[in-house]
Amino acid sequence: MPKVNLYATFRDLTGTSQLQVEGRTVGEVLANLVRRYPQMREELFEGEALAERVSVFLEGRDVRYLQGLSTPLAPEATLDLFPPVAGGGLEGRFGALPPWLLEHYLTEWGGRKLADGTYTLPGARVRFREVEPLKVGSLSIPQLFVEVEGEEAEKWFERIALAASRGGG
Repeated sequence: MPKVNLYATFRDLTGTSQLQVEGRTVGEVLANLVRRYPQMREELFEGEALAERVSVFLEGRDVRYLQGLSTPLAPEATLDLFPPVAGGGLEGRFGALPPWLLEHYLTEWGGRKLADGTYTLPGARVRFREVEPLKVGSLSIPQLFVEVEGEEAEKWFERIALAASRGGG
């Protein structure tokens, strides 16, 4: 049975940080989670679609870039559900900064990668995911969506922005 890790306000809504939830696809697992915790419906969905503000990762990969709610799950799969960042957090899109380079910077700056893919830095936590590239004519610029929360969120967000503005340099 797939494991579901819950973060921030999702933990408050369910009273737990981890659950085993039946389902053969991401959609089935989320539907069963909502049956168990009806208050999760408005947090996870907009109509029948996954809410844009919610991040759902399968083994560290955003399900939106897999098969969305139809993504098949192995019985031992792990889903991570992140609510939107609120209060003390910053978020934004950065172009031309590849994920591997941001990971390198976060590590170089003293960050530590947690099992859920989040990086901890002194006074902050950083999550990021690839999003739809920016297309200008025939040019396609990769984009990262970055969320930073914590007491030092502004400092770290500015540092990431500076690295991105230099084209990663």
